[in-house]
Amino acid sequence: MRMQKGWTMQVALLVLGLLSLMTPLVYAQDQRYQDLVNEFIQEYNTKSGSENLFRLSILNLLSGENNDPAAPQLLSFTMRETVCPNTENRDPDECDFKENGVVKECLGAIGLDSPKPSANISCDGPEKITRKRDFPRMLGRALIRIGNLLLRV
Repeated sequence: MRMQKGWTMQVALLVLGLLSLMTPLVYAQDQRYQDLVNEFIQEYNTKSGSENLFRLSILNLLSGENNDPAAPQLLSFTMRETVCPNTENRDPDECDFKENGVVKECLGAIGLDSPKPSANISCDGPEKITRKRDFPRMLGRALIRIGNLLLRV
């Protein structure tokens, strides 16, 4: 019994060790997507004419059936209005989110298969943070847009 318990512990440690080797690779890939989304938000801040800066709130990489690394990765993200005026040349990550500020839900596909990554991202209109009960409707719209993106890809 004691021998079996020790063997089980060794297998568990081996599996955890192997998983820890994969984590930096996954993190590096996820970081590239986050960097590209932040570039999109920076461009949005430049061109939107919005009174305040927006910054990333939530990023979700949507897992799909396709394991081809050359295929675009579907993602959704939320960007929220901050308290910093859009006239300032500052990093939005240094700004607090504005209470009851505008929230934008965005969907898109990003391809990392070339030196210059491609992105096809669209965002919905303004929504206030206080409208929490509309989450099911937002989720339904997001799923419809994901389906439309999949049909285009």
